[in-house]
Amino acid sequence: MKSVVVTLSLNKHFDRKVVAGIRRYLLQAKGWSIYLEDDPQSRPPDFKDRSIDGIIAELDDPVIPRFIAGLDVAIVGIGGIKREHVKDFPISTVETDNCRIAELAARHLLDCRLTHFAYCGMRLPTIDPWIEQREAAFVEFLRARGRRCSVFRERPSHTRSWARLRAALVSWIESLPRPVGVFACNDARGRHVLEACRLARVQVPDELAVIGVNNDELFCHLTQPPLTSVIQGAEEIGYQAAQLLDLLMRGRLRKRRHLAIPPVGIAMRGSTDVVASDDAIVSGAMRLIREQATAGVSVEDVARHLNVSRSTLELHFKKGVGRSVHDEIQRVQLNAVKDLLATTDLGLEQIAARTGHSSAQYLTTVFRRELSRTPGQYRRAAR
Repeated sequence: MKSVVVTLSLNKHFDRKVVAGIRRYLLQAKGWSIYLEDDPQSRPPDFKDRSIDGIIAELDDPVIPRFIAGLDVAIVGIGGIKREHVKDFPISTVETDNCRIAELAARHLLDCRLTHFAYCGMRLPTIDPWIEQREAAFVEFLRARGRRCSVFRERPSHTRSWARLRAALVSWIESLPRPVGVFACNDARGRHVLEACRLARVQVPDELAVIGVNNDELFCHLTQPPLTSVIQGAEEIGYQAAQLLDLLMRGRLRKRRHLAIPPVGIAMRGSTDVVASDDAIVSGAMRLIREQATAGVSVEDVARHLNVSRSTLELHFKKGVGRSVHDEIQRVQLNAVKDLLATTDLGLEQIAARTGHSSAQYLTTVFRRELSRTPGQYRRAAR
């Protein structure tokens, strides 16, 4: 029986997913006694206890790293390590692929036909460089495509006061050209951006589109409109970390390994549901589709609402968006289906009724045709 300490907070969405991955590994590799401290910052375990065989440590935690430095025990860190700290932490790590996350976010905002971009970071006392990595990768990806990117970096005074941070975000947002796509370093910061937009009376997503990271359902649906978010491979991170630790404790791994797990995809919601256009017909159609697609709006309904013929609507829409009005309605409906599959336990009949589909059978047919997998397969992968 191996005694393993896990320092992950069950109060955090990402950490819970990582713990789920650890559990999945333990179902096939039994023989571990797990000590899980769900509040490691205020109650750090006694890491010098000689009965401990291994540790899975959250490197983004500002407290835990200093307790594990120099320990002679098998350790796997969750997260990366800044260059200046590598000598102090010669351990194996499993982290999210921040470059892939930034690239996914940038591609999504580019697909919205946006031409202005910004990154909103935050300030944390951590040895994990994930915030800086996401910023650098996002800026470089856009630079390589001839796009500039404004960056918000939190100051020490902002950290101590929500009012100051909010005021700084409002000022920054007001200075941005519009329409603009903002990549927030995580969902918490994405929520802050959306709150600042509300105070600045900036319309989301028409004037400013926002995408976060983590797909924390609570944060994402706490905003209006709901926040689009990159889905991290958090459960796979936990699984790979447990596997690495098992090899270390068994003496089967001599060299340190550093794994980067790619993101799963994007949970698309209202905060980026826009295609930037100066064409009044296109922008009006997009707005109606965004509001009414899940209620079963048709192409004829859109044309009637805009007081134009269907052929005129399709001509403008195809030129401005690059796809038909029907395809856009279907895209919005499927995004709503994916969100409900990933975040609820609703059955297909209920999901079909909520997303503008006539039946569960028709929903399944469209879903499989467009996404090459069934709703059930998508739900399992998203979970």
